[in-house]
Amino acid sequence: MTHAIPLVKGLPFLGNTLSLTGDAIGFMTRAYHEYGPVYRVRVPGREITILAGLDANHLLINLGSDYLQLNPIYGKLAEETSSDIYLPTLDEPQYSYYRRMIKPRLSRDTLADYLPQAIDLINATTADWQPEQAVRVQDVLTRLCIEIISRSAENTEVGDELASIIFFTNRLIGSGVAFQPAFLLKLPDYQRAKRRFEAFLQRIVDQHAAQPGAHDDYVDLLLKSTALDGQPLRGHDLLAYVHLPFVNGVAYAPRLSGYLLYELLRSPELLAKVRAEVDAVFAEGDFTLNALRKMRWLYGACMEVLRMYPVAGALPRYVAKSFEFGGQTIEAGQLVFIATGVTHFLPDVYRDPYKFDPERFFEPRSEHQRSGVFAPYGLGSRTCLSAGMGEALIMLVMATLVHKVDLALPSPDYRLKTQIAPIPGPHKNFTVKVIGQRERIAV
Repeated sequence: MTHAIPLVKGLPFLGNTLSLTGDAIGFMTRAYHEYGPVYRVRVPGREITILAGLDANHLLINLGSDYLQLNPIYGKLAEETSSDIYLPTLDEPQYSYYRRMIKPRLSRDTLADYLPQAIDLINATTADWQPEQAVRVQDVLTRLCIEIISRSAENTEVGDELASIIFFTNRLIGSGVAFQPAFLLKLPDYQRAKRRFEAFLQRIVDQHAAQPGAHDDYVDLLLKSTALDGQPLRGHDLLAYVHLPFVNGVAYAPRLSGYLLYELLRSPELLAKVRAEVDAVFAEGDFTLNALRKMRWLYGACMEVLRMYPVAGALPRYVAKSFEFGGQTIEAGQLVFIATGVTHFLPDVYRDPYKFDPERFFEPRSEHQRSGVFAPYGLGSRTCLSAGMGEALIMLVMATLVHKVDLALPSPDYRLKTQIAPIPGPHKNFTVKVIGQRERIAV
């Protein structure tokens, strides 16, 4: 006999809103320990069922879209992109078809031929930084990540379109995915950004169509591809897929890069280890993806950031068919969140889970290699298809920064704040202090 799903205690009217917006994964992890793998939370006007823990992660891996679906939740994304085949909104079998279609040009190899230009771009960005200058971290990292993704995947410079890309994408994620009010999508500022961004995407398409196959890049792949019905991609369906790489450029890579920079600067010993292996590669003059993969301290630190700062630590699903989990019946027709990031903080999975410890990803520890325990990009067949590209981008940007410039936190006891905008990330006011250009210091 099942009992009522326990309701987490909260405030009148607000329920658990403040806890969820302050530290969602920390709150969900504490609730998991107190209430078990199934519990309910309240936000104004809604109750949401949370499934958490290793068994919940395995459930997400193994339970198909007959039971757990995305389309009923993410319909607003389809509406705003004017596309019924926008990848994040699809369930099977459509999802697998379009994922396979675009994956070859959204892998880490996309960056391989662009590495020298990307390094030049980072160096040019930092060349004029002066001692004692305060650098707004997220502004710099967002521009770098978006430019590198756009140039490497679509052979297009972002330039003056940056602000509209960021505004449109964050608002789309906020009201289409993160459950911010839908009326925000009707406001004039968003509509202006949307029109400008769509015009930018159309220019990219037109430029590639005028020189078919000239770049052999992601957009060329789209122009040669067909929809599931055998017809060429066209109109807003095509623009929706041209937009996809910018989502990672706005939402994930800059946020994770900001956290990584913070963790390196707050640990001089770790920074010295990362800088030593980075400097050695630059000294050899052969900076490649293979060289990047061999930087074990940088790789371990990057993976530890993915573990400790999961940007997408809880994944929403619509329950299409009832099922049993954790001694409860999860009824059809409701919204659930699978709190995949909770396993990142379980001491029986990760030793001392609240300690930043890159060595947990080294052999023989390899604490992340058990099935279902490491979920920074989702799980199962819906793991983010550009995860490899994102990791390579984060490591590339950080390797070049720490090689080129000596930076410091604003103060020795500085603690970085997380901001929900519309998903978790370093606060927009996060700054670092320039100590100097490293070659000048060496002289």
